[in-house]
Amino acid sequence: MSDTVLQLEPFHRLVHAYAKQDDRSRYALLFALDARFADIIRSTSEILIGQMRLTWWRDILTKSASERPAGEPLVGKIGLLEEKGVNLAPLLTLLDGWEAMLDDFPWQDREFDNYAVARGGGFFAFGLAGEEALGEPQAELGRAWALWDFARHCSDAKMRQSAFDRCSEIVTAQRRPNFDRSGRPLSILCNLMIRDVRKGQLAADLYNPASAARIIWHGIAGR
Repeated sequence: MSDTVLQLEPFHRLVHAYAKQDDRSRYALLFALDARFADIIRSTSEILIGQMRLTWWRDILTKSASERPAGEPLVGKIGLLEEKGVNLAPLLTLLDGWEAMLDDFPWQDREFDNYAVARGGGFFAFGLAGEEALGEPQAELGRAWALWDFARHCSDAKMRQSAFDRCSEIVTAQRRPNFDRSGRPLSILCNLMIRDVRKGQLAADLYNPASAARIIWHGIAGR
């Protein structure tokens, strides 16, 4: 197991385990970078400082390998995937979504849309190895997932409910997730999200025996 995977939280390690062998390094980087961007937002009390820290990562993703600094393990992983021909553009879109999180609360439709389209679209496109593989149904589920994940981690009750309501509206208008085997980790996340929407409430903890059993079953069977 790579160092990148070992540093993931247990929930994401379990989801990652059901990625295809050839896709695991890509999903490991995706989960790790998404968590790193989340840490930046969570630990930022001044917008300018948060923007500067996210800009550092934007520079990393746009610079050539020879211009990137050494010493940060995730930078090395980015370089290794780039050498294999992986397109990094969706990670810049993901970063745009996290940068939108620096907007002051409360949010209206525009702020929610800017965040969800960018974070969900970037996350799902990188998971599927490129924006060209992201069809409209998957993009909509990505937008819903971003809102669901926002709701799960937001401490503001009104914002949390508003995000979950928007997520539920998208989910109820969509068919069941339709991903090929390369998208299995994404379909796992979507199925957990759909379960919450059907219950009308957010699960308190995704890493528990009942959820783990659902993840394992879906990871193996795809349903």
